[in-house]
Amino acid sequence: MTKNILFSAILFGLAFTACSDDDDEAVVATIDNIAGEYLGTASGTMILINSSGEEQPYDIVPNGDETAKVTVNSDGTISVVEPTFYSASPVTNDASEKYAYPGAIVKNIQLVQEGDALTFDVKDYSSMNGAYTVAGDISGHFIGRNLTLDYTFLHAGGMIGTVHFEGVRK
Repeated sequence: MTKNILFSAILFGLAFTACSDDDDEAVVATIDNIAGEYLGTASGTMILINSSGEEQPYDIVPNGDETAKVTVNSDGTISVVEPTFYSASPVTNDASEKYAYPGAIVKNIQLVQEGDALTFDVKDYSSMNGAYTVAGDISGHFIGRNLTLDYTFLHAGGMIGTVHFEGVRK
């Protein structure tokens, strides 16, 4: 009886070990497995420029649920919706009164396979974020289920954001 219980416990433990090993398998980023939403955090600085040209920096306030969206196009390029990010209120300079800056949609990004990663680098994109024109540079890489984005966010002629985003595919 004791042998049967011990044998059953060993099999039970092996079953769970096998399941957890499958979850930890390395994923190579390819054009076929990068589409989707990436949940993460954004950091950086937003600089507001007033009418006399003075610059006032505000730290980006991580919300913890910033989401970038990646779409694979039929021609093998991707489109990226940058995550909405937040800064302290430029009126009160209070981080609890956050201002939201919806990310731009950057289309037709060419990817480069570099080992297990896919990378990209776009200079001088120009796009919209729903209501305003946004321009800047964007670069990033996919490694496994992770996406890292670094981009500038030139918004409405008077705001310059430097944003770093790290997210994991949902």
